[in-house]
Amino acid sequence: MAEVMELRERLLSSGISITHMKIGEKTMKRYLKAHHTVDAAYEKIMATNSWRGEFGVASITADIPGVKRASESKVSVILNERDKKGRPVVYVAVRNHSIHRRNVDDMIQLIVYTLETATSKCIEDGLDNICLVFDMKDFSMMCMDYTVLKNLFTIMTDHYPERLGVCVILSAPFIFSACWIIIRSWTWETAQLRSHTPLTPPSPFPCSAY
Repeated sequence: MAEVMELRERLLSSGISITHMKIGEKTMKRYLKAHHTVDAAYEKIMATNSWRGEFGVASITADIPGVKRASESKVSVILNERDKKGRPVVYVAVRNHSIHRRNVDDMIQLIVYTLETATSKCIEDGLDNICLVFDMKDFSMMCMDYTVLKNLFTIMTDHYPERLGVCVILSAPFIFSACWIIIRSWTWETAQLRSHTPLTPPSPFPCSAY
C-alpha cells in the first residue's frame, strides 16, 4: 500500500524518535483509515506519541492508586470471552457508576488502562479492534456522566483510532433516549452501534451473539 510506505518514510525521515508507541503496519493503516491522508495520519501519530509520554501511559497499571480507586465500583471489566468475530469485550455495568462518587482523573486513568489492556488482547492476525458493551439495566440519571463519556470518546478518537469495532447498548430504558440524542451527535468513528432493549439482558452475557 503506497500510503503506508509513504507514511513510514515520513516517520523515519522526521528525525523525531517515537518512543511511546509501537508503529507497525496495522497501526499506520488505522491512522490512515481514520484520518484519510498521510499528512493528517503523521500529525496524529506524533500527537499520540507525545500524549502517551506526557500522560505516562506505560506506567498505568491495575496497581496505581487512580485505577484502583476507580475499579472499586466494578463499573467495567474485560471479559474472558470474545465476541463472535474474536474481538476482546469490554463490559460496562452502567448502574455501578455514580457522577457523585467518581473522580474524573481516576476514571480517565481507568479508561486508558482498560483500552491498553483490551487492545493488547486483539488477535495478531485478526481484527484489531474491540467490542464495547454498555449494560443499561437499572440505569438512572445519577449514572449518566457526560464528562467521563466525552473523555472516553475523545481518547478513543484521538489516540486509539479504529479500535472500536462495535458498541452494544443493552436494556436501555426510555429515559436514556434523551441522553442518546446528545451522545450520538459525537459520531463514534465508524463503529457499528447496536441497541438491544430487553427488560432483563441474558445472563451470562452472550458474547458470541455480537
